[in-house]
Amino acid sequence: MKQDDEHKNAKTAPETEGGNHKKTILLYSPDLNFCFSLSMLFQDRFNVITTTNLGMLDKLVADYSANLVLVDAVPSEKLIERLETLRTLNNRLPIILLYVYNAKDVNLDRTIREHVDSVFYKPFEILPISKRIEELLTRSA
Repeated sequence: MKQDDEHKNAKTAPETEGGNHKKTILLYSPDLNFCFSLSMLFQDRFNVITTTNLGMLDKLVADYSANLVLVDAVPSEKLIERLETLRTLNNRLPIILLYVYNAKDVNLDRTIREHVDSVFYKPFEILPISKRIEELLTRSA
């Protein structure tokens, strides 16, 4: 049950750095180690909330006023439903999807792109993702 409750360790108020409020990124991955690795990469620039429970995304977006969502998940109908729910909460919420591309799922790949702002295929380089996060956060500000 620990991984379902890990978001409770997050700070509820945005930290300030040089007088600026840090933006909040919500990161979902079923892989706890992946969550930890990405949160370590971004923690100096953003408040990072992580969860391994896909069902918690909408609650965490609302509870922590997330500015961007980073989702590490294989595209599926269930994921599309979850993304649609996030869009109803905040239709301007930037969403980035990370996954391993599968040529068999071309139609699903096309469909999922209608529900997110960016897709990065794994394995990926962190610099382009970091740059895209900055662009999306600037655009949504």
